[in-house]
Amino acid sequence: MKYIKNIFAVGVLALGLSSCSDFLDKQPPSSPSQSVFWKSKSDFESAIAGAYSVVYNWPGALSEIVPCFDGLTDNAIGRHNETTYGSVLTLAKGDVTPNSGGYVSQVFDVCYKGITRVHLVMENLANYNGGDISEEDRKHMLGECHALRGYYYSWLYECYREVPLVTSTLTTDNMYQPKASRVDIKNQIVSDYDQAIASLWNTAYNTGEGKGHFTADAVRALKARVLLFDAYNEDGTADKTKMQEVLNTLAEISNYTPENSLMPRTRDNFITANQGSSPEIMFSVRYQQPNITNSFDLYFGAWACLDPTTDLVNAFECTDGKKWGESPLTVCPDESVLYSSSSTEAQKRAERDKMFQNRDERLVDAVVNTRFTSFERDGLAGADNVEVTETGNASFTGFGVKKILQPTKSLPGYNTVSDADVVIMRYAHVLLMIAEAENEVNGPTEKALKAINAVRTRSHQPAIDGTGLTQAELRERIRNEWRVETCFEGLRYFQLKRWKQLQQVVDGAVDPAYPSYIKVVKPAFEFFPLPQGEIDKAHGVLVQDPNYQ
Repeated sequence: MKYIKNIFAVGVLALGLSSCSDFLDKQPPSSPSQSVFWKSKSDFESAIAGAYSVVYNWPGALSEIVPCFDGLTDNAIGRHNETTYGSVLTLAKGDVTPNSGGYVSQVFDVCYKGITRVHLVMENLANYNGGDISEEDRKHMLGECHALRGYYYSWLYECYREVPLVTSTLTTDNMYQPKASRVDIKNQIVSDYDQAIASLWNTAYNTGEGKGHFTADAVRALKARVLLFDAYNEDGTADKTKMQEVLNTLAEISNYTPENSLMPRTRDNFITANQGSSPEIMFSVRYQQPNITNSFDLYFGAWACLDPTTDLVNAFECTDGKKWGESPLTVCPDESVLYSSSSTEAQKRAERDKMFQNRDERLVDAVVNTRFTSFERDGLAGADNVEVTETGNASFTGFGVKKILQPTKSLPGYNTVSDADVVIMRYAHVLLMIAEAENEVNGPTEKALKAINAVRTRSHQPAIDGTGLTQAELRERIRNEWRVETCFEGLRYFQLKRWKQLQQVVDGAVDPAYPSYIKVVKPAFEFFPLPQGEIDKAHGVLVQDPNYQ
């Protein structure tokens, strides 16, 4: 059973935080609604919940459509050209401008709305003297505020080159802010995360007093993710000093171990019934029907808004641990049938089925073959050949997303109620960060191998033997492990960016089943442009990224 604090808090409405379109200036402190709020502990709890809740803002750029970030990579193709899905179909084709909409504006909007709400809580908490908030309560509340501000700035840091740095509620006198340097933004994130770590519950995410909230270990992992993003030089080589800082941060995680903190299968973390008790999930965006639901099964199942690429399917190893195509266990499809316009859907499905034979089990758990899949591995008897995608939305590539769908025996529809959590951080991510950073600092050591092998062997893939293995060879294995372990979690885009490989890997990418769709990545696209609407409102104070001027 999942636990969730109701973040549709009435206090958020009382604050009037959604009344202004300028996300750097929400509601002046003199608002009449402020005079009847901030009167009790429950008001502050509601306000903190409201600061969390902005991630649900339609269309869910930081929640429901996070998987669509994979549409900007070699993992998948966005099927529908709508802001509902982050506009990834056109962004990935090179149509990236300050007026693009989709993720370009959505991430900016949501993050500054969240930051604004955090500041209202922090400032009013500093002035509150009610006896119903103990010093321990105050400490935890401030810890959550710092964690939230660091979290929202981390999204901004990884999506945009430079953004305004706002650390207090703005007024009509200073509502327009200039950009801050990347160094200043990163320092603010680290500072916020460090203050959060010192103040939050030292428990696992799904246990203890901090259940369902940021915990110290979750913030340590998120801090390490930001540090890792910044740990590569422009030429793609690692900065060993920064990598060591990543390792030092991860070493402080104390409530998770490879032996006790991995679910039996990767997919288990994405099935609603398991999520509230998963020892692996460290932070997530939580849903619970009937009040807080999402459209995962409709979007990614019935409507196939994200089509996995053949290249991603090929990245999953065979069960002997060797690359598909090189392993003697490889079973190749007949491409003359697979890519022929005269072949029936059933014929193509039969050919694609060959590509699932003798493969890493994560492939069958993550990818749908031609609109149909089986959920029997999830324990749903009689669900061996289930239609999960509508005929009219058949995938461009022939493959569909399964990893985040809920087990079912029928095609999802408008009446399907989905409430699976959006997983933001798992302990498997921590292990892969350890493997990556350790290999960059010290090469293929026992520590690096133990970390990556814990992830691999959980999925019954052979452990990597370090005998004669070079640093470069392990780097390639680690990066591929990231890809297959975390597909459709929205991480691949940021992984390629940190490795300085986004243009190299994605520019010109084309799927053999959909040759007319060619991805375009220019050097300027390393970061999103600032939304033009924010530039226009700032009257020259906020200046556009030079790559988009």
